[in-house]
Amino acid sequence: MASLGPRVAPMITDPNSAVGARINRSQRSIRQQLFFGDLTAVSLAWGIPMPFQSQLRPDQSAVVWLAAVVSTLVVIQMAGLYRSWVCSEFSRQAARIVAATAVGGFALSVAGWLAGSISAIPAAPAVEGAVCAAVLIIVLRWRYGRWLRSKRANGYFLQTVLLVGTNEDAAAIWRMLCDEPELGYRVGGVVGKEAQVAPWIGIPRRSALADLPQLAAEVGAEGVILVASAVTAAESATAVRDSLACGLHVQLWPGLAGVLSSRIRTAPVSGLPMLYIETHRAPAWHHAAKRAIDILTAAILLPLALPVLLVAAIAIRLEDRGPVLYRHAVIGRYGVQTAVLKLRTMVPNAAQMQDEIADMNEREGGPLFKATNDPRVTRIGRLLRDTSIDELPQLWDVLTGRMSLVGPRFAMPKEAAQFDEELQRRTVMRPGITGLWQTEARDNPSFSAYRRLDLLYVDNWSLGLDLAIIANTGHAVTARAVRALLPGRAQRKEGLPSGASAKPSLAETLRADR
Repeated sequence: MASLGPRVAPMITDPNSAVGARINRSQRSIRQQLFFGDLTAVSLAWGIPMPFQSQLRPDQSAVVWLAAVVSTLVVIQMAGLYRSWVCSEFSRQAARIVAATAVGGFALSVAGWLAGSISAIPAAPAVEGAVCAAVLIIVLRWRYGRWLRSKRANGYFLQTVLLVGTNEDAAAIWRMLCDEPELGYRVGGVVGKEAQVAPWIGIPRRSALADLPQLAAEVGAEGVILVASAVTAAESATAVRDSLACGLHVQLWPGLAGVLSSRIRTAPVSGLPMLYIETHRAPAWHHAAKRAIDILTAAILLPLALPVLLVAAIAIRLEDRGPVLYRHAVIGRYGVQTAVLKLRTMVPNAAQMQDEIADMNEREGGPLFKATNDPRVTRIGRLLRDTSIDELPQLWDVLTGRMSLVGPRFAMPKEAAQFDEELQRRTVMRPGITGLWQTEARDNPSFSAYRRLDLLYVDNWSLGLDLAIIANTGHAVTARAVRALLPGRAQRKEGLPSGASAKPSLAETLRADR
């Protein structure tokens, strides 16, 4: 049965062990990996304009190229682009990268002028090089960030932190960090007085703030997360002072669940930090634009997808002679039950088999169901799922208004009946083919991640957020499709060596019995 408690990512608890030391070295290598990625990007980008500069000798071109590369990397370093708090917000990171490459373009022009003449490096190559460098760095860092999330979900590259606070807010942030290791944190210890809410069983705890430095040394902590509502102002100041004194990073959790970071501004009062939260109310034309984008995109993609759908339909029919489409009831906008389409990926009697495989459920703490090796999935169905081809018929549901390209994951009536009142707010938006949860935590078994991300999307929706989700979806679908089409992939997924023979699956046995 699924566990109702938080999921703790696999992680070495002894930082002095050989494996723990290797993981710590890996964590320190993240900045080096980012640097070499940036170096590769700017070297290629600034190397592109050089062959077109006929007025410069090869040695002069090399000097000009080096000036652009070095200046860009220096500004990247000065802009804090190797610091986690800067890289944690992609829009802030992208803006600083654009500024750094603009400086590199200026350096290219100045170096060209010093090496030859004012016309040695025209403005166009400098601009083109800056744009190329910015695009390459942003794409490489974005791709690296997606890779890093997947590694962290498996327990690697996690930063060990101490949690200061033992109230309900502290318990909530602890559950989130345990359930979503892809965020990059591992709670190594807790500091605070005994409280009624104490889910951190088996984790080192100290009741006095004076013990914080010692506990940090014991568990190998690199930072502290301070829960603002759990301590007084004096205790907060002491915790911050002691943490910084022993070289720990300090982060403050204000308890603002459901508020996107882009809505928060710093508004100091008498030099003291105070947060200002902007209201969020999307203009009416944003909703109209979202619907227009849905209709236009679906109208373009649906005809283009017809050949793929035809081939998939033939494959489904040839496998078991069953129906091609699967129409299933879901809860749509405003809680109204509707029906959406998918290509059938399971055996025809899959619904009747649900209770038989209940113990295979990997979802934790909620009514959702997922089994990686669900025996009801057919051979062609697994390929259709891995490539997301099974969801192409939903473009028709987008066109007819039952769904949107981006939105909360649609819920089955049986699932939605178990949602609390707060989670029912997700129905103010049309369910989406993709969404924030699908791109950020699709493989995370925790129901709390599903709940948090769907509500975060509903409460902070914007066209920009939709575009970012679509971009991440394109990357995720492409990566899954490539993995699905690699030779021997299915056997590796089952833990078998390439070329080994596997026994017939339960799904194959069921099909044979029919």
